[in-house]
Amino acid sequence: MKEKLYRKEIWITVIFSILLLLMGHSASIFVLFPSLQTGTLWGFPTQYIVPILLGWFGLAAVCLVMALVCNRFDDDMEEYARSQEKKKATVKEN
Repeated sequence: MKEKLYRKEIWITVIFSILLLLMGHSASIFVLFPSLQTGTLWGFPTQYIVPILLGWFGLAAVCLVMALVCNRFDDDMEEYARSQEKKKATVKEN
């Protein structure tokens, strides 16, 4: 159980680090693919408005999901810690 929780923690960290980097550096897409710079969105050039939207709302959405996932993970860790304390208490009583 302990190893499973550590593995889960590592995966959460890696996945959200990648998502946060992608949202925060979305302007690089337009450098890598210059043909995407030709369009407009709501009257603004796509190379300006898409990174702003992903930087504000995309990061906010990723952070919200990350907070929910991390809270659930903390609950799992607390449950594991309580189960370990119960095991130690039963061992000491015997």
